[in-house]
Amino acid sequence: MQMPAPVKVSIVVTPEVEPSVAIGIHDGFWAAGVLWNRIMGEAETPRFIPELVGASPEALKSSTGVSIMPHRCFDDGPAAHIVMVPTLMISSGREFGRTNPGAVNWVREAHQNGSQVFSACTGSFLLAEAGLLNGCDATTHWAFADQMKSEYPLIKVMGDRVLVAANDSASLVTCGGAAAWMDMMLYLVGRFATPEDAMRLAKVQMYDWHHSGQTPYSRLTTKSQMGDRIIRNCQEWLADNYASVDPVTEMIRQSGVPRRSFGRRFQTATGYAPLAYVHRVRIEEAKQLLETESHNVDHVAALVGYEDAASFRRLFKRMVGETPTEYRRRQAVSVVARDILSLPQAANGGFDIQAAKAV
Repeated sequence: MQMPAPVKVSIVVTPEVEPSVAIGIHDGFWAAGVLWNRIMGEAETPRFIPELVGASPEALKSSTGVSIMPHRCFDDGPAAHIVMVPTLMISSGREFGRTNPGAVNWVREAHQNGSQVFSACTGSFLLAEAGLLNGCDATTHWAFADQMKSEYPLIKVMGDRVLVAANDSASLVTCGGAAAWMDMMLYLVGRFATPEDAMRLAKVQMYDWHHSGQTPYSRLTTKSQMGDRIIRNCQEWLADNYASVDPVTEMIRQSGVPRRSFGRRFQTATGYAPLAYVHRVRIEEAKQLLETESHNVDHVAALVGYEDAASFRRLFKRMVGETPTEYRRRQAVSVVARDILSLPQAANGGFDIQAAKAV
Protein backbone atom coordinates (compact mmCIF):
# COMPACT_ATOMS: atom_id res chain seq x y z
CA MET A 1 0.00 0.00 0.00
CA GLN A 2 1.34 3.39 -0.98
CA MET A 3 1.98 5.67 1.98
CA PRO A 4 0.42 9.17 1.93
CA ALA A 5 2.73 12.11 1.29
CA PRO A 6 4.31 13.63 4.41
CA VAL A 7 2.40 16.54 5.94
CA LYS A 8 4.25 19.86 5.89
CA VAL A 9 4.56 21.75 9.18
CA SER A 10 5.59 25.40 9.64
CA ILE A 11 6.98 26.18 13.10
CA VAL A 12 6.99 29.90 13.92
CA VAL A 13 10.19 31.22 15.48
CA THR A 14 10.80 34.73 16.84
CA PRO A 15 13.42 36.06 19.29
CA GLU A 16 10.93 35.36 22.12
CA VAL A 17 10.57 31.66 21.35
CA GLU A 18 11.80 29.08 23.84
CA PRO A 19 14.47 27.21 21.85
CA SER A 20 14.08 23.82 23.53
CA VAL A 21 10.37 23.75 22.69
CA ALA A 22 10.80 24.98 19.10
CA ILE A 23 13.52 22.43 18.36
CA GLY A 24 11.70 19.73 20.32
CA ILE A 25 8.60 20.24 18.18
CA HIS A 26 10.68 20.21 14.99
CA ASP A 27 12.48 17.02 15.96
CA GLY A 28 9.29 15.36 17.17
CA PHE A 29 7.65 15.84 13.79
CA TRP A 30 10.84 14.75 12.06
CA ALA A 31 11.02 11.58 14.18
CA ALA A 32 7.48 10.37 13.39
CA GLY A 33 7.81 7.41 11.04
CA VAL A 34 11.60 7.69 11.07
CA LEU A 35 13.25 7.11 14.43
CA TRP A 36 11.31 4.02 15.53
CA ASN A 37 11.74 2.49 12.09
CA ARG A 38 15.46 3.24 12.10
CA ILE A 39 15.94 1.61 15.51
CA MET A 40 13.87 -1.44 14.56
CA GLY A 41 15.52 -1.88 11.18
CA GLU A 42 12.33 -1.08 9.27
CA ALA A 43 11.95 1.09 6.18
CA GLU A 44 11.67 4.75 7.15
CA THR A 45 8.37 6.42 6.24
CA PRO A 46 8.55 10.13 7.23
CA ARG A 47 5.12 11.38 8.23
CA PHE A 48 5.92 15.09 8.39
CA ILE A 49 8.24 17.66 6.82
CA PRO A 50 8.88 20.31 9.50
CA GLU A 51 10.39 23.73 8.86
CA LEU A 52 11.31 26.68 11.07
CA VAL A 53 9.88 29.95 9.72
CA GLY A 54 10.96 33.41 10.91
CA ALA A 55 10.95 37.06 9.93
CA SER A 56 14.40 36.81 8.38
CA PRO A 57 16.50 34.03 6.84
CA GLU A 58 19.32 35.03 9.15
CA ALA A 59 19.92 33.32 12.48
CA LEU A 60 17.92 34.85 15.31
CA LYS A 61 19.14 34.99 18.88
CA SER A 62 16.57 33.76 21.37
CA SER A 63 15.99 35.27 24.80
CA THR A 64 17.97 32.41 26.34
CA GLY A 65 21.00 33.21 24.17
CA VAL A 66 20.61 30.24 21.80
CA SER A 67 20.72 31.00 18.08
CA ILE A 68 18.07 29.53 15.78
CA MET A 69 18.45 29.35 12.00
CA PRO A 70 15.08 29.51 10.18
CA HIS A 71 14.68 27.38 7.08
CA ARG A 72 12.74 30.20 5.41
CA CYS A 73 11.04 33.49 6.23
CA PHE A 74 7.47 34.76 6.29
CA ASP A 75 7.86 36.60 2.97
CA ASP A 76 8.88 33.44 1.13
CA GLY A 77 5.34 32.21 0.64
CA PRO A 78 2.30 30.64 2.29
CA ALA A 79 2.36 28.55 5.41
CA ALA A 80 2.24 24.76 5.45
CA HIS A 81 -0.89 22.73 6.17
CA ILE A 82 0.01 22.74 9.89
CA VAL A 83 1.28 25.89 11.64
CA MET A 84 2.75 25.41 15.10
CA VAL A 85 3.57 28.25 17.52
CA PRO A 86 5.98 27.16 20.29
CA THR A 87 6.28 28.58 23.79
CA LEU A 88 6.99 32.33 23.86
CA MET A 89 8.97 33.81 26.74
CA ILE A 90 6.81 36.91 27.12
CA SER A 91 4.85 38.77 29.77
CA SER A 92 2.34 40.43 27.44
CA GLY A 93 0.65 39.34 24.25
CA ARG A 94 -0.05 42.93 23.27
CA GLU A 95 3.61 43.85 23.59
CA PHE A 96 4.61 40.76 21.58
CA GLY A 97 2.22 41.85 18.84
CA ARG A 98 3.74 45.33 18.71
CA THR A 99 7.26 43.96 18.29
CA ASN A 100 6.36 41.05 15.99
CA PRO A 101 3.58 42.23 13.66
CA GLY A 102 4.95 40.09 10.83
CA ALA A 103 4.56 36.87 12.80
CA VAL A 104 1.05 37.76 13.99
CA ASN A 105 -0.14 38.73 10.50
CA TRP A 106 1.44 35.64 8.93
CA VAL A 107 -0.29 33.25 11.33
CA ARG A 108 -3.63 35.06 10.91
CA GLU A 109 -3.39 34.87 7.12
CA ALA A 110 -2.25 31.25 7.27
CA HIS A 111 -5.41 30.28 9.11
CA GLN A 112 -7.58 32.35 6.77
CA ASN A 113 -5.98 30.49 3.86
CA GLY A 114 -6.73 27.05 5.28
CA SER A 115 -3.77 26.20 7.53
CA GLN A 116 -4.60 24.50 10.81
CA VAL A 117 -2.98 26.39 13.68
CA PHE A 118 -1.76 24.97 16.97
CA SER A 119 0.11 26.49 19.89
CA ALA A 120 2.17 25.32 22.84
CA CYS A 121 2.04 26.98 26.23
CA THR A 122 2.26 30.79 25.91
CA GLY A 123 2.33 30.47 22.13
CA SER A 124 -1.44 30.87 22.49
CA PHE A 125 -0.85 34.59 23.06
CA LEU A 126 0.16 34.91 19.41
CA LEU A 127 -3.11 33.28 18.35
CA ALA A 128 -4.97 35.59 20.72
CA GLU A 129 -3.21 38.66 19.36
CA ALA A 130 -4.10 37.54 15.84
CA GLY A 131 -7.77 37.53 16.86
CA LEU A 132 -8.14 33.83 16.14
CA LEU A 133 -9.41 32.91 19.61
CA ASN A 134 -12.07 35.58 20.11
CA GLY A 135 -15.24 33.97 21.42
CA CYS A 136 -13.47 30.62 21.73
CA ASP A 137 -12.13 28.32 24.44
CA ALA A 138 -8.35 28.27 24.87
CA THR A 139 -5.62 27.40 27.34
CA THR A 140 -2.11 28.57 28.10
CA HIS A 141 0.48 28.03 30.81
CA TRP A 142 -1.29 28.07 34.18
CA ALA A 143 0.90 30.97 35.41
CA PHE A 144 -0.28 33.17 32.52
CA ALA A 145 -3.99 32.30 32.47
CA ASP A 146 -4.96 35.44 34.40
CA GLN A 147 -2.80 37.57 32.11
CA MET A 148 -4.59 36.17 29.05
CA LYS A 149 -7.99 36.77 30.64
CA SER A 150 -6.99 40.37 31.34
CA GLU A 151 -5.58 41.13 27.89
CA TYR A 152 -8.14 39.16 25.87
CA PRO A 153 -11.51 39.21 27.68
CA LEU A 154 -13.30 37.72 24.65
CA ILE A 155 -11.45 34.41 25.15
CA LYS A 156 -12.71 31.77 27.58
CA VAL A 157 -9.41 30.77 29.20
CA MET A 158 -9.39 27.26 30.65
CA GLY A 159 -6.20 27.39 32.68
CA ASP A 160 -6.57 23.89 34.13
CA ARG A 161 -6.70 22.14 30.76
CA VAL A 162 -3.83 20.68 28.71
CA LEU A 163 -5.43 20.52 25.25
CA VAL A 164 -8.33 22.75 24.19
CA ALA A 165 -9.94 22.92 20.74
CA ALA A 166 -11.15 26.40 19.86
CA ASN A 167 -13.72 25.27 17.26
CA ASP A 168 -15.68 22.22 16.18
CA SER A 169 -13.29 21.40 13.35
CA ALA A 170 -10.29 21.54 15.73
CA SER A 171 -8.44 23.68 13.20
CA LEU A 172 -7.31 25.77 16.17
CA VAL A 173 -5.99 23.94 19.23
CA THR A 174 -4.02 25.34 22.17
CA CYS A 175 -2.12 23.40 24.82
CA GLY A 176 -1.08 24.33 28.34
CA GLY A 177 2.19 24.42 30.31
CA ALA A 178 5.72 24.14 28.98
CA ALA A 179 6.03 20.34 28.62
CA ALA A 180 2.48 20.03 27.26
CA TRP A 181 3.88 20.40 23.74
CA MET A 182 4.54 16.66 24.02
CA ASP A 183 0.79 16.07 24.47
CA MET A 184 0.19 18.25 21.43
CA MET A 185 2.81 16.33 19.47
CA LEU A 186 1.19 12.96 20.20
CA TYR A 187 -2.24 14.38 19.41
CA LEU A 188 -1.10 15.77 16.05
CA VAL A 189 0.84 12.66 15.04
CA GLY A 190 -2.15 10.48 15.91
CA ARG A 191 -4.48 12.79 14.02
CA PHE A 192 -2.47 13.55 10.87
CA ALA A 193 -0.49 10.28 10.65
CA THR A 194 -1.74 7.23 12.57
CA PRO A 195 -2.34 6.27 16.23
CA GLU A 196 0.37 3.64 15.80
CA ASP A 197 2.85 6.34 14.76
CA ALA A 198 1.91 8.32 17.86
CA MET A 199 2.42 5.30 20.13
CA ARG A 200 5.78 4.54 18.54
CA LEU A 201 6.88 8.15 18.90
CA ALA A 202 5.84 8.15 22.56
CA LYS A 203 7.88 5.00 23.19
CA VAL A 204 11.06 6.04 21.41
CA GLN A 205 11.03 9.65 22.68
CA MET A 206 9.56 8.74 26.09
CA TYR A 207 6.77 11.31 25.70
CA ASP A 208 3.93 11.01 28.19
CA TRP A 209 0.42 12.39 28.44
CA HIS A 210 -0.38 14.88 31.21
CA HIS A 211 -3.59 13.06 32.12
CA SER A 212 -4.30 15.19 35.19
CA GLY A 213 -4.23 18.48 33.31
CA GLN A 214 -2.30 21.50 34.54
CA THR A 215 -3.91 21.84 37.95
CA PRO A 216 -1.50 19.55 39.85
CA TYR A 217 1.42 21.65 38.59
CA SER A 218 -0.03 25.07 39.26
CA ARG A 219 0.46 27.30 42.25
CA LEU A 220 -2.89 27.92 43.88
CA THR A 221 -2.04 31.25 45.48
CA THR A 222 -1.68 34.57 43.73
CA LYS A 223 1.02 37.15 44.15
CA SER A 224 0.53 39.68 46.92
CA GLN A 225 -1.27 42.60 45.35
CA MET A 226 0.17 46.08 45.87
CA GLY A 227 -2.86 48.34 45.47
CA ASP A 228 -4.57 47.85 48.85
CA ARG A 229 -2.17 48.10 51.77
CA ILE A 230 -4.66 46.73 54.32
CA ILE A 231 -5.39 43.62 52.26
CA ARG A 232 -1.70 43.16 51.47
CA ASN A 233 -0.94 43.19 55.20
CA CYS A 234 -3.61 40.51 55.68
CA GLN A 235 -2.05 38.39 52.92
CA GLU A 236 1.35 38.68 54.56
CA TRP A 237 -0.08 37.74 57.97
CA LEU A 238 -1.88 34.75 56.46
CA ALA A 239 1.32 33.47 54.86
CA ASP A 240 2.63 32.72 58.36
CA ASN A 241 -0.64 31.94 60.13
CA TYR A 242 -2.71 29.92 57.64
CA ALA A 243 -3.06 27.03 60.13
CA SER A 244 -4.76 29.15 62.79
CA VAL A 245 -8.30 28.18 63.81
CA ASP A 246 -10.20 31.06 62.17
CA PRO A 247 -7.82 33.13 60.03
CA VAL A 248 -10.60 35.02 58.24
CA THR A 249 -11.98 36.44 61.51
CA GLU A 250 -8.47 37.41 62.60
CA MET A 251 -7.75 39.17 59.29
CA ILE A 252 -11.01 41.10 59.66
CA ARG A 253 -10.07 42.07 63.21
CA GLN A 254 -6.62 43.26 62.14
CA SER A 255 -7.99 45.20 59.19
CA GLY A 256 -10.49 47.17 61.24
CA VAL A 257 -12.94 46.87 58.34
CA PRO A 258 -16.52 45.59 58.84
CA ARG A 259 -16.92 41.93 57.82
CA ARG A 260 -19.11 42.52 54.76
CA SER A 261 -16.98 45.41 53.51
CA PHE A 262 -13.83 43.37 54.15
CA GLY A 263 -15.15 40.52 52.02
CA ARG A 264 -15.85 42.81 49.07
CA ARG A 265 -12.53 44.60 49.47
CA PHE A 266 -10.57 41.34 49.71
CA GLN A 267 -12.33 39.93 46.62
CA THR A 268 -11.58 43.09 44.63
CA ALA A 269 -7.91 43.09 45.62
CA THR A 270 -7.11 39.38 45.23
CA GLY A 271 -9.81 37.92 43.00
CA TYR A 272 -10.91 35.51 45.74
CA ALA A 273 -13.27 35.56 48.68
CA PRO A 274 -11.34 35.49 51.99
CA LEU A 275 -12.16 31.87 52.87
CA ALA A 276 -11.44 30.66 49.33
CA TYR A 277 -8.08 32.41 49.51
CA VAL A 278 -7.31 30.73 52.85
CA HIS A 279 -8.04 27.33 51.32
CA ARG A 280 -5.72 28.07 48.38
CA VAL A 281 -2.88 29.08 50.71
CA ARG A 282 -3.39 25.99 52.89
CA ILE A 283 -3.60 23.54 49.97
CA GLU A 284 -0.52 25.05 48.35
CA GLU A 285 1.39 24.55 51.61
CA ALA A 286 0.07 20.99 51.78
CA LYS A 287 1.45 20.37 48.29
CA GLN A 288 4.87 21.55 49.43
CA LEU A 289 4.75 19.28 52.48
CA LEU A 290 3.71 16.28 50.40
CA GLU A 291 6.60 16.95 48.01
CA THR A 292 9.30 17.38 50.66
CA GLU A 293 8.23 15.64 53.88
CA SER A 294 7.25 12.08 54.85
CA HIS A 295 4.31 12.99 57.12
CA ASN A 296 1.19 10.92 56.55
CA VAL A 297 -1.76 12.68 54.94
CA ASP A 298 -3.69 13.10 58.21
CA HIS A 299 -0.71 14.86 59.76
CA VAL A 300 -0.28 17.11 56.72
CA ALA A 301 -3.96 18.07 57.02
CA ALA A 302 -3.46 19.05 60.67
CA LEU A 303 -0.28 21.00 59.90
CA VAL A 304 -2.05 23.23 57.40
CA GLY A 305 -5.11 23.83 59.57
CA TYR A 306 -7.65 21.06 58.87
CA GLU A 307 -8.86 18.98 61.83
CA ASP A 308 -11.02 16.79 59.59
CA ALA A 309 -8.64 14.82 57.37
CA ALA A 310 -11.48 13.49 55.21
CA SER A 311 -12.63 17.01 54.40
CA PHE A 312 -9.03 17.92 53.60
CA ARG A 313 -8.75 15.02 51.17
CA ARG A 314 -11.97 16.04 49.38
CA LEU A 315 -10.88 19.68 49.16
CA PHE A 316 -7.40 18.72 47.93
CA LYS A 317 -8.87 16.49 45.21
CA ARG A 318 -11.26 19.22 44.09
CA MET A 319 -8.60 21.94 43.94
CA VAL A 320 -5.58 19.96 42.71
CA GLY A 321 -7.27 17.35 40.55
CA GLU A 322 -5.85 14.31 42.33
CA THR A 323 -5.73 12.93 45.86
CA PRO A 324 -2.92 13.83 48.26
CA THR A 325 -1.52 10.31 47.88
CA GLU A 326 -1.63 10.47 44.09
CA TYR A 327 0.01 13.89 44.14
CA ARG A 328 2.82 12.69 46.42
CA ARG A 329 3.43 9.61 44.28
CA ARG A 330 3.68 11.61 41.07
CA GLN A 331 5.90 14.32 42.54
CA ALA A 332 8.25 11.94 44.35
CA VAL A 333 11.88 11.80 43.27
CA SER A 334 12.71 8.31 42.01
CA VAL A 335 14.66 6.00 44.29
CA VAL A 336 17.64 6.01 41.92
CA ALA A 337 17.68 9.81 41.66
CA ARG A 338 17.42 10.12 45.43
CA ASP A 339 20.31 7.71 45.90
CA ILE A 340 22.47 9.64 43.42
CA LEU A 341 21.66 12.96 45.09
CA SER A 342 22.79 11.53 48.43
CA LEU A 343 26.14 10.31 47.09
CA PRO A 344 29.34 11.76 48.58
CA GLN A 345 30.79 14.67 46.64
CA ALA A 346 34.15 14.31 44.88
CA ALA A 347 36.98 16.64 45.72
CA ASN A 348 36.26 18.83 42.68
CA GLY A 349 32.70 19.40 43.83
CA GLY A 350 31.14 16.83 41.49
CA PHE A 351 29.67 13.43 42.28
CA ASP A 352 31.82 10.47 43.16
CA ILE A 353 31.65 8.62 39.82
CA GLN A 354 32.59 5.22 41.23
CA ALA A 355 29.87 5.52 43.86
CA ALA A 356 27.38 6.52 41.17
CA LYS A 357 28.25 3.43 39.12
CA ALA A 358 27.46 1.27 42.10
CA VAL A 359 23.89 2.55 42.40
